[in-house]
Amino acid sequence: MSAGVLIYCFDSPHVQYHKVANFCIELIKQNLKLPVTVVTNSQTKQKIQSADNFVIVENQQGNHRPYKEKIIPWYNLERSLAYEHSPYDTTILMDADYFVYTDNLLQAIKSDCDFMLHDKVHDLTNRNSFDYTSKSMIPIVWATVTIFKKTIFAKKMFEMIKHVQTHYNYFCELYRIDFKNFRNDYAFAIAVNQLGANDKKYFIPTAMSMLPSDTKVLKINNKGVTFQHGKFVNLVTTHDIHVLDKEIAIDV
Repeated sequence: MSAGVLIYCFDSPHVQYHKVANFCIELIKQNLKLPVTVVTNSQTKQKIQSADNFVIVENQQGNHRPYKEKIIPWYNLERSLAYEHSPYDTTILMDADYFVYTDNLLQAIKSDCDFMLHDKVHDLTNRNSFDYTSKSMIPIVWATVTIFKKTIFAKKMFEMIKHVQTHYNYFCELYRIDFKNFRNDYAFAIAVNQLGANDKKYFIPTAMSMLPSDTKVLKINNKGVTFQHGKFVNLVTTHDIHVLDKEIAIDV
């Protein structure tokens, strides 16, 4: 039975995602020792290093997001196709800005559950920045790391995610979701709700460590992340971490 990591990466006019993707792949090779497939377009592919496999698509455009007091293009509309894009029996679907400093995900992929993702996060600045309970009638889940197997149920889940994406405005009204631009986190949350996958077995048991985009990353390399918020400086070395600042300077 094969296992590997699937990453989506498309450079945009404002963010060179290939830079964080290359670092993400380096850490996967170092700490998970799994093959990596990158879904990208032909332009970005030329800048991706060390991937084992590529799926070339022309990514959809038209979605936008607020980022550092600007509204920028957000190329996030392909993730619902992950079931078809993945060549693996068990897949870790991972954001390019998620950095693995442990081998913890190797334990998670051994689970009998055929679809898992995070429903809890830990803000490393201790501000509880990701509490969105007032933003929707349903709790958010985090599509940043999603583990799935090639099973009938996982396929149904991704088919539902596609349906939600097609009718996202309707579901935003139905669940009173404040974020009107398309977000995979809420698309996955709606699919989980629609298919009744609310049991704790569908959720990765640990909270996902996250750094908000306004956090100053002082240093990041294959040994850890040093960041500053206010007067406090911290070093993370033994946690997998989602870094929302897409313009970090990676010291390799």
